[in-house]
Amino acid sequence: MVKTLQIPDDVNELTLGQYQKFLSVSEGIEGELLKQRTVEMFCNISYSTVAMMSHKDVSHISEIITHLVTNEPTFKHRFKIEGVEFGFIPDLENMTSGEFADLTNYMSDNQNLHKAMAVLFRPITLTIGEKYEIAEYNGSAEYAELMKFTPLGAALGASVFFCDLARDLSRAILHYTELIHKETLQQSVNSLKGGGFIRTFINLRKVMSEGFKRSLSSIFTNVSRSSRLKLRRVK
Repeated sequence: MVKTLQIPDDVNELTLGQYQKFLSVSEGIEGELLKQRTVEMFCNISYSTVAMMSHKDVSHISEIITHLVTNEPTFKHRFKIEGVEFGFIPDLENMTSGEFADLTNYMSDNQNLHKAMAVLFRPITLTIGEKYEIAEYNGSAEYAELMKFTPLGAALGASVFFCDLARDLSRAILHYTELIHKETLQQSVNSLKGGGFIRTFINLRKVMSEGFKRSLSSIFTNVSRSSRLKLRRVK
């Protein structure tokens, strides 16, 4: 019988690792079993213990946890794990292609979210007022396992933030592709009639490259400004 049970009242009392375990054991199940698994994973008690609890209590606790996990997360840019303070990438505009590629890959699988957090959050090496610097990115392996203890609210907030960025980037690329196509179609036809295929191809590549760079610059500038505003507001 359960004498005392710690019921979370804040999403950041839960960890990313608990969330990943829950996702792995809850796939394809529903009803009472899903409620039981919810209480088991997020309250850190055994399944046999949950099975001995009243249906009413399991339903109530499961409802509380579900509300915490599914509610819109608040962006949290700094937190501590085992005495180490981690900070969100402060300058998204200068994110490396390696960081972006790893993030895109890891974000596609919930069981790799801890690796994605090892890219987005790294140890703070220097703090000056509200500003800070983080350690350079040398791959996710060094901190991936530790990042399973990331506060769940911070992990979900960062995931939503990055996915919004990726979505905006995709839309911008599509927009510029359509714009470039309209602007260059007639020029291409006229040039091809005059035998200028090579010159037309080179010009088209140049225009596409410049448009893509403008879209990236615009997106990262806007996101960086947004993130800095959030960093000031969220403590």
